[in-house]
Formats: sequence, structure tokens, C-alpha cells
Amino acid sequence: LVQSHGPQIVQLQCATMAAETNNVGEQPTQAIVLAAGRGSRLTPYTDTVPTALISIADMPMVAHSINALRRQGVSRFLVCRGWQGAAFDLHLIGLGDGIVLIDCPLFASTGMLASLRTALPHLEPGGFYVVYGDIVYRANIARQLRTLSVAIGVVLNAAAPGNQSKGFADVEVVTTSGEGLARRVCRIGKNRRVNEDTMAGEFAGLCKFSAVGREIVEKALVRLWREDCSGNGESAAHRLHWWLEPIDRASLCDLLQYLVDEGTSIHTATIFGGWHEVNTPQDLTRARNDTAMFLSEEDTRAQVASMGACLLSEANDLKRPISTVAKELNINPAKLECLIRGDLELSDALEVLRRMSEVYPIPLNDLWLDADDTVGGVRLATTEAAEASARILDRPDRFGKRSPYYEYRDAAMSRCSQFRPEWIKQLRLVQSGSPTDPDVQLNNGHLMMQTTLFIGPVDFYYKDQHGNTHRREMSTGDSNFISPFVPHSFTTRDNSVDAIIIAVTYGGCVRRAFTEFSRVGSKQVFSLAGDKRDPQFARRCLLQRHLDAECMTQEDLAQAVEPHLAPARIAELLEGKEGNPGELEILACALHVRLSDLYVCAMEDDEEVIVTRSCHSQAQARRLETYILAPLARTRHQPDLKTFDLQVLDSATPGVSLCCGLHTFLYNFGSEAVELSWQGRGRNHSACLRPGDSAYVAPLVEHRFSVITENFSCNSNGGDGSNSSSNTHNPNGQACGRGRRLFVVRIPGHLTGETLSEFATF
Repeated sequence: LVQSHGPQIVQLQCATMAAETNNVGEQPTQAIVLAAGRGSRLTPYTDTVPTALISIADMPMVAHSINALRRQGVSRFLVCRGWQGAAFDLHLIGLGDGIVLIDCPLFASTGMLASLRTALPHLEPGGFYVVYGDIVYRANIARQLRTLSVAIGVVLNAAAPGNQSKGFADVEVVTTSGEGLARRVCRIGKNRRVNEDTMAGEFAGLCKFSAVGREIVEKALVRLWREDCSGNGESAAHRLHWWLEPIDRASLCDLLQYLVDEGTSIHTATIFGGWHEVNTPQDLTRARNDTAMFLSEEDTRAQVASMGACLLSEANDLKRPISTVAKELNINPAKLECLIRGDLELSDALEVLRRMSEVYPIPLNDLWLDADDTVGGVRLATTEAAEASARILDRPDRFGKRSPYYEYRDAAMSRCSQFRPEWIKQLRLVQSGSPTDPDVQLNNGHLMMQTTLFIGPVDFYYKDQHGNTHRREMSTGDSNFISPFVPHSFTTRDNSVDAIIIAVTYGGCVRRAFTEFSRVGSKQVFSLAGDKRDPQFARRCLLQRHLDAECMTQEDLAQAVEPHLAPARIAELLEGKEGNPGELEILACALHVRLSDLYVCAMEDDEEVIVTRSCHSQAQARRLETYILAPLARTRHQPDLKTFDLQVLDSATPGVSLCCGLHTFLYNFGSEAVELSWQGRGRNHSACLRPGDSAYVAPLVEHRFSVITENFSCNSNGGDGSNSSSNTHNPNGQACGRGRRLFVVRIPGHLTGETLSEFATF
């Protein structure tokens, strides 16, 4: 190439240097989006829509790129479409003005460079951006690229997350030379004979070409394709490097490497994260969970201001004005004022809070607030997302050989709640009817509490506190509650029908106090709490705990309650004897606690595990105007746990509005779709909950369930390609609930009754 195009290389070098000397000129106002590819590794998400239209944070992936570039003055977007290209027509209005769709009919047999070549003639004069259709990134990354006053600039992600997510061999690596503004690209792309030690990072799929850079690109494409000859690249093939052959399948990085080899300077805008490439379902999960990336400026400011309020509250508790805090943290007071107003960048706010936690005895968790990952208070999970998360767990059989036992799939989760819900299919067939069958493998129990809905022929096993193992035959609509650390297991008794459970585990007050438990030690805590299975011991621990808190002895307490209670009776009560209400009232006054603080609610043998049959639930069902609510497994030891089998009636057009102060998990275990609508952040939202779809609803979010009407589209939930008309498979199996059936689970989160009682005194 150097020998063949020597004079042209000199011209390109001169043009590049002149461009850099003249500061390039006007910033581009147009962009090319490369979104024609199949995205086969994202199946089933890309079965009916292209990768660029998969929903992340309530909008198509490509919309995030478009919005970020719009903030940098871009007003015209050439979107190259191929696979499922017609889907873009349905999103034109949502993507906003300035969208031009470029058809790439040969997308299946060509690469991104061919798409770029197809779009170039449709550009207006001047420079342009190029962005991959399968990436999302923080808006400031586009701003950083815009500030590069060069002919050609690319975004370099020094964090190189692709090394972990897909492996070094599949990463478009970048090596550079020079530092600062003089930093240039040396190698870029896959298979460049670069090792991990020498790479500078990963190409982030976003680059900029000035007017001069565009001229360089257009001339290079003419040479590569030899448009004056056959137009198919054949006459030039013998001159191309091996990584450019065949030219029709070349990538954008292949073009950039070709330009570098010709002597063109390509500069970098270096980032460290804040970017996701979505090639696999796991990539999609990571991108969707990075909620801070998708916060609007208003939401970011509100989050930072909330953290500023936490800092101000802690400063007040420490009896330190902001000026003193700034001095002791060695931080500019103006920076703290910006934090309190919400005008600080999120990353800068985190650094201030970390500094606060290092200097003062304040846990970082008391200062940091996670970003809200819901859309107006609701987070959805489609059946496609669940299927993409599927994994098989093996367990030993009776011969010690490991074989599939469970298939796990995720359901709707939010960092705003304590839910850990899962769809679990039973893969181990056990038909002996014996609770001690050697093919049944009990777990060791877990820290979380669990409530379960059963679908199909599931056998449930558990071991009680006396070491006895029990078996219960469960069917669709049955439910249970399992206390922490109770060993249990599930199997199927009929392989001809899918046996499925929806297991919702959640953490209570103990889970939230886990840090303190680990510091104090569970054995020491046990002496404070006792065991409700032994009510006398629990009462003894309870009274002794209050006595120690008051620095009182048995004699002190006897003297305090004299003459109402005799010393002998005090001794009996402190040994755990049950007191009557009058006696407890006297003790409560002496210990300065509430009467309810001295009651012990004993846990009976049959309360560790509670099994509720569907027939019993239906017998207790309450009929509302548009729903039938059948209560499922409950326990008095978790009074704020509310579980329902909710049936949406034909009269739900729309359904009755529901709202409560608990966190709510929803799962459609029925045979028909339901419309979920809600109000959040000043907007009305709606989504289709098909069988197998799930949702999380935050406290005090008003929501309702309605019958699907002809005017309501159930084709997709945010562009995931979840077409209800083509997706006839019901993940709930043949034994699913009939009609519009929802499994509803409500838990308090941090807003427990105790928290609300304390708040009521403020």
C-alpha cells in the first residue's frame, strides 16, 4: 500500500496536519448510526426488532445515542437499517425530528463499512459522527468527543469492559502512542496482533469526522472499492491486507486501521466507563442495571440534592457548620454548597461522600442513595428477559451422580426493594412418595424468608426443627411460607406436565441489620433475642434485655414495682413465666417501654412452614368491583407480608385503582395478558403483562389492572421484541392459572410498622 499510494499518503498527511493547524472548523451537525446487523447473540430479544430498538430505561437503545448527540448540536441522523428494518418505521415519531432511514438490503452478507458507504452519499456537506447501534453511553462522552478539534477522533474506553464480558479476542482493541493532545491511534480493531499488556483500551463505537476527515474517508473508500472499475472490490483485492478481505465484509475499525497505515492521524477521547456495548443478554442486563447512566439532568440533580441533604443532616448531628465540614474534609466550601443544591456531578458527589465517611464515623451507606431504577415507580421484566437469564443447577442423585435439578430464571427486581423473585422449573422426577427419597436433595435453608406460588405437579419437602422431613403434594394455586434456614427442596412427580414455582425470597429487619450482626456476633445476639420456638426462654431474654438497658437488677425491678408485684412473682417473670396483661402493664411502666414491647408471640411447630391450599384461598376470596382477591400463605410473624392470587375480571375496563405503602411484586401466572397502568413522576404509563411477565411496583404508586382491549397494543414492552401474537409459548406450562391471574406479593422494605410508628412521633 505504501509503495502503491506514496504520493497520496503524503497528500493525506499534509491535509491532516493542515486540519489540525486550522482547528478543523465547524462541528458536525449530522451523524450516521450503524444499526443494520442481525444481533444473533441477543436472541430472543432480536427475533422481531433490531438491536438498536431494544428498550433500555424506557426507550430504544438508539434513542439514548440520538439524544446525547442532539445535545452536542446534531440535528440530522442517518440510521442504517437492515434486519427487521421495518420496525424503525414504528419508532420514527418517538425518535424525534431529523431521522433519515437508510436501507441496507445486503446487510446479511456485508459489514459495517458497507453500511457506512451506503449512507455517505445521503449526508449533507460537512463533517459527521458515526455511532454503533448497539451501544449506550453517558451524555458527557459525546461532549468529550465534540471537544476534539481534529480531522478524525474516536472514543477510547480505557476500562475495556469487553475483556471480561466477551474475551480479549473479540474486543476491538486500541493501542496508542504519545500523551495528552498528541495521543494517536496505532492499532485499532480485532485481530491486530496486539496483546492485553500493550492495549490502551477498547474502541467505544463512536467517532467523529470533520469536513477534512470526511474527505479523507471518501477518498479511501474509492481506493478500497475501486469504483472506477467493477465496483465490487475484486480488482483491488490483491492489494488489500488480509484483514480487509473481503472488502464487503470489512468493519469500521478496518477502515480506521487502513487510514492509520496510510499515515492519517486519528486522535482519541479517552473515557473510563460510563458505556455499554450490548451484544448478549448478559450485556443487556448490565446496561439496564446501570441506572445512573440514564438519569435525566433533573433526576440526577434530585439524587445529588438528596445526598446533600443526608450530608447536611449528618453535619448537624455532628454539630458542625458546613464551613467547618469543608475545612476538616479539605474541600472547597463552594463544592459542598453545590452538593447541597444538587448542582454537583454524580461522580464528584460520591467522592465528597467517601471523604465524609473517611473523616467522620459515618457509614457510606448512610450518605449514598442509589439511583431509582424504575420507570415512574414500576420496573418490568419480560418473559424474554427471563428466558435469557436461564441457568441449570445440578444436584447429586441417589447414586451420587450430578444431574439437572432446577432451571432458574430471573423475574422483576429493583435495587429499591428487598425482593429476590425467581421462576424455577423442577427437573428432578421423584415418584416414590417418600419424604426421605434419596433423589431428593434438601438445601440448608437461607437467610431470606420465602413465599412460593406453585404451578403444576410440584412436590415440596422440608425439614422441621425436630429433624423430621415432610412432603407435601402441591398444585396450581397452592402457596407456602418458609422461615429462614429451614432446609427444603422441590421436585416434580409428573414429567408430562411442567412443574414450576415462583419463589419470592426477601430480606426483613435481620437482613438489613446484617452488618451489625457480623460485628456483634450471632451468638451474642441470640442471648438478646431468645428463640420464639421456646417462648419461656424468649420471654426471659426479652425482660433481661430491657433490664440490662435500664442498668437494673432484679432487686431494683422488684423495688420499682412494689407493692403491685411481689418479689417472688418478679423472679418467676424473669425466669420466663407468662405474665397477664395487668402484670405486663406494671413492668412496662417500670422499664419505660410500651406494653406491646413485652409481648412474645410464640412460634408453634406448624408455623415454621405454612402451606395454604388453593381451595382454602378461594374460599376466603374477596370480590371487588373488578378483581377477585384470594389470600395466599400468610404468617402472623410477618404481619406486613401480603400475598394474593388476583384474578382480573371482564369488568376491569379499566380496573379499580390500587395503592399501598408496601413494595409489590407481580407475576402473571395465568393464560391471558393483562394491561398494567400506573401513575408516576407526573405521567401516565401502561404496559402489557403477558403470561410469564413480571413487575415491581414501588410503595404509594397508584396502579391498576385491566382487560386488554383492541386499542391497546400488546406487541412489545418497550421494544424487546416480545410479540404476543407470535409468542404462543406460555412459560407457565400446561398447568398455568386459567384466565387473567396474577401472583401478588407485598412486603414493607424499610418502611416497617416500627419505622412508621417512630416517624409518627416526628
